[in-house]
Amino acid sequence: MSPGVRYGLLGGIAVVFYFALLYIAKPEMYLDLSLQWGSMVIYLIFMWIATKEDCTLKGAARDFREVVRTPFVVFLLINLCYWVFNYGLRLYDPSILLTELNVALDMAKTQLNAGVGDPEQADKLRKYVQELERLIQNPQPQPLGPIIRDMCMGAVGGFVLAAGVAAMVKNQKK
Repeated sequence: MSPGVRYGLLGGIAVVFYFALLYIAKPEMYLDLSLQWGSMVIYLIFMWIATKEDCTLKGAARDFREVVRTPFVVFLLINLCYWVFNYGLRLYDPSILLTELNVALDMAKTQLNAGVGDPEQADKLRKYVQELERLIQNPQPQPLGPIIRDMCMGAVGGFVLAAGVAAMVKNQKK
């Protein structure tokens, strides 16, 4: 098994375990943005280890595109594990989505009350508030579309991280 796949799956298990612990400890912790972004440390550790192992096996003098594949595969697999867990947890506990909608509603109302300045933006914000209130009153199961969209958007950032890890490992070998 390649280092990218091996460490991607191990990292995926680690990230799922991390988020499961947060949820079990306190569901609000699962939604805390600083703890969400803090999981990137786990991603980076597994990306780094896999890239180092890959460069030990195949050499760091290869083309950059070849070196960046391993950390990117690690990122994609960890991210896939995270999003499958995230989606499953939202199906299991719909209150997570409801909590997120309430937070978004509070933020939008605060922004609207503070004054946007632009009448067109204020109108868009009022429509957004109405949509959030409608969703809160009539909650639906988490749709899969936004999850897939967010996962794909994350892959772009994951490539940037992979490129950074690959560059650091390549430069470390010189």
